[in-house]
Amino acid sequence: MTIKKKKEQSNKRTRLNASNLESAIDKQIREAMERGDFDNLRGKGKPLNLARDPNVPQDWELAFSILKNAGYAPDWIETLKLVRAAQDKLFAPFQRFLAHPPANEKERVRLQKKLVEEFRAQAAELNRLIDTFNLKAPTPQVHLRRIRIEHEIEKFLRRDVTA
Repeated sequence: MTIKKKKEQSNKRTRLNASNLESAIDKQIREAMERGDFDNLRGKGKPLNLARDPNVPQDWELAFSILKNAGYAPDWIETLKLVRAAQDKLFAPFQRFLAHPPANEKERVRLQKKLVEEFRAQAAELNRLIDTFNLKAPTPQVHLRRIRIEHEIEKFLRRDVTA
């Protein structure tokens, strides 16, 4: 190759620097648009969701968004769902009993004792699940309080007496 041809080739290849980098990127984007590379993108024509979850640390945002888009959640979130469901299930028998107590006093006392026994066992299991959640949760701000079993039983018995 002659020196003249080398100079012509070097003139054709411009070095990218800060001033012409943006124009080179714009050119590549424009060419891709003309080829139709962006025509079949997911979410085309829809606004971007720019809402940021304030409970997600910045360094975990990408991982959490990938999990969310795939239909999964972090393990501690899945455990929280289990805790919430168990809490609803735990207190439902007390609420049903208070809403419709048996008319017979003997039956009422028998059913009340049975409910209290079942509540103690289920609440102890729920407290273990809450402990597991608290170990998995990323920050203490999202920790849950354990069920105060005897306190909740006393509240139930007091409400039953006043009903």
